[in-house]
Amino acid sequence: MAIEKDLRNEIATIGKDPMVVTFGGVLRNQDDTLISRGGGKGLKIYDEIERDCHAFAVLQKRKLAIIAREWQVLPASDSALDKKAAELVQKQLSNLRFDQVCQKLLDATLKGYSVGEIIWETDGAEIVARRIKVKPQRRFVFDEEQEPRLLTQTNLLTGEPLPPRKFIVHRYGEKDDDNPYGLGLGHKLFWPVFFKRQDITFWLTFVDKFASPTAIGEYPSGTSDADQKKLLASLSAIASEAGIIVPQGMMVKFLEAARSGSIDTYERLARYMDEQISECVLGETLSTNVGPVGSQAAAKTHNEVRLELAKGDSDLLSDTINETIVRWIVELNLPNANPPKVWRDFAEGEDLKTRSEVDKNLGEMGFEPDEQYINDTYGGKWTKKQPATNSKPSVTIGQPSAQFAEAAPDAVDLLTEQTLAEADGSGMVDQVYRLLAKSGSLEEAQAKLLDIYDRIPLAATGEALGNRLFQADLTGRAEVLDEVGGNG
Repeated sequence: MAIEKDLRNEIATIGKDPMVVTFGGVLRNQDDTLISRGGGKGLKIYDEIERDCHAFAVLQKRKLAIIAREWQVLPASDSALDKKAAELVQKQLSNLRFDQVCQKLLDATLKGYSVGEIIWETDGAEIVARRIKVKPQRRFVFDEEQEPRLLTQTNLLTGEPLPPRKFIVHRYGEKDDDNPYGLGLGHKLFWPVFFKRQDITFWLTFVDKFASPTAIGEYPSGTSDADQKKLLASLSAIASEAGIIVPQGMMVKFLEAARSGSIDTYERLARYMDEQISECVLGETLSTNVGPVGSQAAAKTHNEVRLELAKGDSDLLSDTINETIVRWIVELNLPNANPPKVWRDFAEGEDLKTRSEVDKNLGEMGFEPDEQYINDTYGGKWTKKQPATNSKPSVTIGQPSAQFAEAAPDAVDLLTEQTLAEADGSGMVDQVYRLLAKSGSLEEAQAKLLDIYDRIPLAATGEALGNRLFQADLTGRAEVLDEVGGNG
């Protein structure tokens, strides 16, 4: 089915917009802050925003939150040709110092757009993007087709057209597709930075006025001009000298300005403007401004907001990179391949403390993880710990000679078991086991043992111990004789 011409072509073009100012087919930047406050400086007024320490810090934080993330190139498919295209792009971008290029292109966040020029070279059979030079925005304008044009000394108004596959244009903040200049944060940051500067100017005047009193010199009528100048010089020396002298008949007084209201008004206003700057750039304040005590949860939420903005900026920049230099590298070298995608990984590592608490709760419900799960989740090499046995050893009573003949190495343990069994005719050993199990500490166990000391059958225990010592002596002698006889 054929599509009508009116459906295929754009009707609401920029050139038909009655509110857009054009000159010779070149669009004017629609940023009203630039129009009203730029004067002859143009975008330079946004450069001056970064002279404010706080504004510079939060803008850098937003940029570096992107650059700090690792980037990677993903092939368009599993075909050999598409994988080869991804390897080609990976190699060329790595040689371009890609992170530095991205950081410079992110200046569009402040000014609305940024432009980078690609320097192409031939390396054997390969066409290589050898360098990307990010240029000042003031050197470019855009025509009605939204194509960049370079302002030159011979063409200061409409600029010169540019060749294809040569310039990367990254835009930020445009509300519609008819504004190729974008709309950067400078549009909003200009005012809080401006108010902060005015506030600090008045603050410095306030400090100068109230830090030291104003000196007043009085002289009698008829004082000569020369003496008046001497008095004025003496007053001027007050600021730097420990003492001064004045002619007789003259007097020096100090006038202190009366203060009313809070003296921290200027500081509070400056801090308020810093908060507005932080909210504008980072979407929050607690990652740069100290919040109230106990605001850890709020600070965590604010930091998540900041990371969401950084991820959004990264995605926009990746779209620009993918639609320009990535596509051009593939088109010039492997025209039959599908271009890969460049993106930055913003996946956050799992909170293992939270996971361990969940695992603990599941364990209390009766579930037990296997070793593979533990190693995959927490890393390292783990083996399951064998449970300790706290039950008392079983007692087997039989003929000593037969038992020692079967298991001579365990003779001492076996004699110990038999001694305890013979001495515990009254169940005293079991009673001690129960006492220890119910004790909450060593001190408590010690006290309970002292309480039952008088009830311990010492006579029976002594007799049993003597019998077993005698039996152990005979067994040892027998083993020695066996060894001597065997060797002989």
